[in-house]
Amino acid sequence: MMPDVVPLPDRSPEITGPLPAPFRRAQLDASRPAFALTPAGPVVSTDAWSDRHLALLADGRWTRLTSGSRWHSRPEWTGGRLVAEVFQDLAAERASSLPIPLAGVHAEPEHAEPRAVLTPDGRAVTHPVAGEVRLPPGATAECVVPAFPGHDRIALLLRQGRARRVVCVDRDGVSHWDGPVISAGPWLSEHEVVVVLEAWPGRVPYAWHVRSGALRRLVEPAQIVVDDVRAEGDLVGLSWTSPGQPRRLELVEAGRLAGGEQVRLNPAPPGADGLPSAVCTVIEGRHCPLPTLLRDPPGQARGTVLLLHGGPNGSNLATWSPFAESLALAGWRVVQPNLRGSGLVDPAVRAPLPGHYGVDDADDALSVLRRTAIGPVVVGGMSYGGYLASRVARIAPEVRGVFLLGGFLRPSDLDGSGHPQVEAFLRTAAGRFAAHVPFAAVPHFVAHGARDPRIPVEAVRTHVDDLPSGSEWVAIEGEGHGMLSDHAARRVFPLFFSWLDRLG
Repeated sequence: MMPDVVPLPDRSPEITGPLPAPFRRAQLDASRPAFALTPAGPVVSTDAWSDRHLALLADGRWTRLTSGSRWHSRPEWTGGRLVAEVFQDLAAERASSLPIPLAGVHAEPEHAEPRAVLTPDGRAVTHPVAGEVRLPPGATAECVVPAFPGHDRIALLLRQGRARRVVCVDRDGVSHWDGPVISAGPWLSEHEVVVVLEAWPGRVPYAWHVRSGALRRLVEPAQIVVDDVRAEGDLVGLSWTSPGQPRRLELVEAGRLAGGEQVRLNPAPPGADGLPSAVCTVIEGRHCPLPTLLRDPPGQARGTVLLLHGGPNGSNLATWSPFAESLALAGWRVVQPNLRGSGLVDPAVRAPLPGHYGVDDADDALSVLRRTAIGPVVVGGMSYGGYLASRVARIAPEVRGVFLLGGFLRPSDLDGSGHPQVEAFLRTAAGRFAAHVPFAAVPHFVAHGARDPRIPVEAVRTHVDDLPSGSEWVAIEGEGHGMLSDHAARRVFPLFFSWLDRLG
């Protein structure tokens, strides 16, 4: 019988305040690892007690382990103790790995067994039996999966551009499998290791037999997104979500999976609010397929919100979103497309990079709008998605408003960033941004973290006086990049929904 995991408690009114009802639902953190399997019970990182804190499941109930204003994320059971990333400054994205006490569990010294490790340059893996294993030119290792107990075999997940390869290394040689691998590990048996594969809109774990190369699906249904798989002793844990199911923990007996059984997970049915299930569809754009998630309101739609991901290499999968669900419950059709530049790795729907950022992907967005829009349209997004929304509004006359959450209005807003990921993006996009044009003559809602380390708030603020009548500017004290904290959500979303009501 599968071990039971009780739902996380709903978030209290003291946390959510004036936020819409979906924000009261708690879920696991999206960062991996989202949970740890400890002798005391599973430990998760969750927003149930505001922002990110650790909680332990024991005796059929969840108990909060951490407190205070600092976030606690990425719990791991390693070396006989529980450790987690504790953020020192959310805006600057700085964290330290610190031990977290567990009542009744005493830390044990880590056994000094030889293990595979990446070399300092990241170009090779030092294996205790096979020696140094050089990586293919241009490839980087995303993770190293330690050996199955009693064996010297290891697995690696390699990435080279958009290509991905899972590799097994042992004394007998090297085997590999190429495909849309999102994550690898743990080992289920001597010959099978878990690989999570993307088949849009889902990400599902399989067992890869490193000798025969066979793949065996471990869970159903296909349209769920498994973020994290971990094993400890006789248990395997999975962190997963669906469009109507906040990210949650599932526990499975390891022997069942190793023995060939397929586990059925149960996404939550539509709730009492009458919100229909999300629909996943692939729209044929002029240049590439545009996989799109549609969420309709319970009744007749008052209009359409085109919600764009950031990155621009972010992605829209079959995941739950309190923001998207709140928009649907407020009467809007919510359209979440994957455009050129999306980070999807499923070869059936993977799109090329834009030749011109803010032009090609804006054209994709227009194609999606022409096929899905009902009534007046509002377009917006997070980070790069906000910039792209402002471009779409220039070419789509049906757009009545634009919103940017931690976004930028002109490429020059990024010049003073200095953030490594932004600098890497600018190297890729050098000379490929669209020429700046005046902002669309529709109201803009712009919310930005006052301590955003990626997009300087001062650069974005300089455009506020140039925005049309009806626009709003919201600065969030102490917030970094995006609407990550409950403080930011309470500050921004009630104002945003009031602004949205005035448009539609």
